This record gives sequence, structure tokens and C-alpha cells, in this order.
Amino acid sequence: MGKGRGQRRSAEQRELRQRRGERAFLFDDDLSRCLADVDREEWEWALSSCGGDVVRAAHQCGVEGLPPGAKALWGRSAEEARDTYRRWQKRRWRS
Repeated sequence: MGKGRGQRRSAEQRELRQRRGERAFLFDDDLSRCLADVDREEWEWALSSCGGDVVRAAHQCGVEGLPPGAKALWGRSAEEARDTYRRWQKRRWRS
């Protein structure tokens, strides 16, 4: 995927998250606990400014003590975010 195409895809994803009213939910590495949720705009900015590092971005948003391996997932609720991620993982492993 070319650089311009990747940037366009990212912009489309940001727009979709905004329309759906999604938030970022921060989970431990095995997805057993939701540790925090963060406003979409705040999280997008922090994650971008931290080069994609979830733990550093969480710190930027005032969330302390995130364990290594923590995951940030998008959704309207923590359950939706976790379920979407698990469905994506299953599809990925099948292909």
C-alpha cells in the first residue's frame, strides 16, 4: 500500500470512528480487564504524537500504570471493542 493510500485509509477510519461515536478502550494484554477509556480525539492525538506507543499515549492522556502489552481498542463500549477485536483475530487466523 502506497503512503498516500495509507494516509487516506487512516483518515477514513478516523471519520468512521467519529460518526459511530467510538472511544478508545485500554485493556491489559490478555483483554481480561478494561483499564481505562479515553475520548476519541484525545486518544488519536496522543497516539499519533507518541508514534503509536500505547503506554506513552495513555500517559499523555493521564492514564498511569498501564502494563506492557496493553492494547487500545475502538468501540462504543468496552464489550463491543473487545468483541470486534476477537472477531478480527479469528478471521486473521483463518486466512
